[in-house]
Amino acid sequence: MQLIRADRELLAELMSVNDAVPAITLAMLDGTFSRRQHAEFGARLVALGNALCARGRQQPTVVVDGTVA
Repeated sequence: MQLIRADRELLAELMSVNDAVPAITLAMLDGTFSRRQHAEFGARLVALGNALCARGRQQPTVVVDGTVA
């Protein structure tokens, strides 16, 4: 399966968010993560989730032996 540009960009953003989680977690734990940072990271997570859902809806559904794959 060949990845299209949109898939590569989506996966790059997923990797970037994933890479940011440890530092963000530490900042939350030590109280240095501001409300603005919370809002910005939350918006980033929501946008990523929406993009993943939208991409999933674009994928063809394959039924194999009575199960959806």
